[in-house]
Amino acid sequence: MKLQQCRYVEAIARLGSFSQAAKELYMSQPNLSSSIKNLEQELGIQLFIRSNTGVYLTEEGHDFLKSIKRIIGELDLLGSRYQGKIKKSFTVAAHHYDFLSIPLAKTSQNFSEDYQAFQTIETTTKKILDSIACFEADLGIIYLDDENKHILESMMKQKELEFHSLGDFPTRIFLRRNHPLAHKKVISEEDLKGYNQIRFRQEQSGLNFDEDALKIHDEQCVLYSNDRGTVMNLLCATDAYASGLGIVNSFIRDCIVLIPLKDSPRHTLGFVRNKRKKISDIEKYFIREIRKSLEEFSKNL
Repeated sequence: MKLQQCRYVEAIARLGSFSQAAKELYMSQPNLSSSIKNLEQELGIQLFIRSNTGVYLTEEGHDFLKSIKRIIGELDLLGSRYQGKIKKSFTVAAHHYDFLSIPLAKTSQNFSEDYQAFQTIETTTKKILDSIACFEADLGIIYLDDENKHILESMMKQKELEFHSLGDFPTRIFLRRNHPLAHKKVISEEDLKGYNQIRFRQEQSGLNFDEDALKIHDEQCVLYSNDRGTVMNLLCATDAYASGLGIVNSFIRDCIVLIPLKDSPRHTLGFVRNKRKKISDIEKYFIREIRKSLEEFSKNL
């Protein structure tokens, strides 16, 4: 199967005619018919039904067209990008961090002339590393601690990734403002017993990829989500708690309290990048803005 044959199928389906498709493709109708016949034989399916009123896709032909249109679309998009028709994109894959919004907004303003798409993808630890390794994302934002450091450093070495520290932060407990524990200056794990926990879901890999700093107690009820907004809504609606680095710069601070965990271990927040890719100006700018955001958070705290 050749890419050009896929384009033939798309043209015939769109125009509903072999003759019209042949004209558009600048080829003879017999050659077009022969090429489609060869493709059908190779695939072992019939793509089109020919009738006096036109040409129609079979059910198998319709499924085939849906698949190849995605491929053709991506290739056309790629071609347009290098013909100067489409601007570049910038993607950051990260844990569910509130503080990335302002740096991304400033980055989009400063690089709008050369870049069109700016996005953060909040996802699991494994997917963050995978997306950096295969160049789907430009940067990844994760944290390392004594629990996950060994396995994550091993994975990053295997995938030719490098980790750069953005600072060390303790564990903080997230609670709604009128929570029974909200008055405390410091919270111990003993204080949290009897309360449900809210966590971000990770892959069931058997490895410690948890984004949440605290472990699950025996028989503890856990509310899982992969959406930061849902987690915040659950916090505000229940007496459950969440744990994390507690770096929050947005309006969410008006709805919750962030209380340090007693005897908390330190977590090293950092960015991950692919060693095989030269760092770009937009990456450097975004990292500088993250550092500014973290400094502002520390001052306000």
